[in-house]
Amino acid sequence: MRRRRRHRAREIVEGYESGVTLRRVMYRLASEGVLPHTPSMYRHLSSHLAQARRDT
Repeated sequence: MRRRRRHRAREIVEGYESGVTLRRVMYRLASEGVLPHTPSMYRHLSSHLAQARRDT
């Protein structure tokens, strides 16, 4: 993902005290116009968030 998208996704995830779902992150990014709301972008975001979880 582009740097802006990654940064915004990280902000969204860190903004929740408890866990946040992939769906919620996707809807937030799509509603802000950061990502298009498409199945392929959902899969792409899923891969990146899964990798980020493994890296932490």
